[in-house]
Amino acid sequence: MSRRIRPWGLALVGSLLLHAALFGGLRWELPQWREPPEAPPLDVRLATAPKVAPKPVEPPAARVPAPKPPPARPPARVHLQPPARVAAPEPEPIIVPVAEPLPPTVAEPGESAPEVATPAVPELPPLNVLPPRLDLRYRLSYGIASGQQTLVWVNEGERYTLTSVAAATGVAGMFYRGHFAQTSRGRITTKGLQPEEFWDQRGKKHSRATFDAGQGQIVLVPDKGAPRQFSYEGEVQDALSLFFQFALTAPPSGEQLAYTVFNGKKLRNYRYEVLGEVQLDTRLGVLRTLHLKRADAGDGRFEIWLAIERYYLPVRMQRSDEGDSVMQLDIESITP
Repeated sequence: MSRRIRPWGLALVGSLLLHAALFGGLRWELPQWREPPEAPPLDVRLATAPKVAPKPVEPPAARVPAPKPPPARPPARVHLQPPARVAAPEPEPIIVPVAEPLPPTVAEPGESAPEVATPAVPELPPLNVLPPRLDLRYRLSYGIASGQQTLVWVNEGERYTLTSVAAATGVAGMFYRGHFAQTSRGRITTKGLQPEEFWDQRGKKHSRATFDAGQGQIVLVPDKGAPRQFSYEGEVQDALSLFFQFALTAPPSGEQLAYTVFNGKKLRNYRYEVLGEVQLDTRLGVLRTLHLKRADAGDGRFEIWLAIERYYLPVRMQRSDEGDSVMQLDIESITP
């Protein structure tokens, strides 16, 4: 907001100007009106501005990171010595039944576990070595009848063939005609003989049996009638292979042996006792023999003598039926 100039202020300014003109010799004229002079023409030229080098810009000072404080030292390791072991009082022995397994042994810290012995599987004793072929001839006696029986063994590596032929001779041959023949074929394993086929011929009657060891089954095919099947577990022998099973394994004295035997008609379980060594008088002279006897008499009595120095071959056999009729075979010759 402007201030208003008062009249006495104007009078004071005019008095000051009048005194200055009177005492200072100043010439004061009223201004005259004049035409303003003509302005000279403008000379305008465009000039290239000089190049000015840009002032180098100093890069900002690099930041210097503040020094890191030194890492703290890890605490010193203190090795604690374990307390000395104090021998504990020896515990009383604990009796563990043989039938129960012992608990596993636990190793102490820092000790290797003790080796656990694996129970050894008992190895089967080696079989007796038999010649590739054996021909055995026996004298047969059965009550008042007499005859001859031959037994032929053929060994072809891992396979075998056994053939038995019996015929009546002398007066008995006039009443008993025909042959009684049996044949067994199969494999030779580390356990002995494993029958696969068995033929049985008694006069005009004949039959054939096949053995399946994997299935534990025997199939009997007679000349008349339907086939029959028999099941078994473990090992099995037939009426011929059993004799040479004894010869191959040579059972020691004092043992009891168990066999499942197929006799051409039935499947039986038999136990045999090894009674020991006996001196036997034969057509081949006095022989050291191993005497075996069937322990169960449910199917008649059976005994056999094996020549120890003749491949443990059977040199005498006795068989009795339920009527106490005795059939005996005595060795006459052995041809390798």
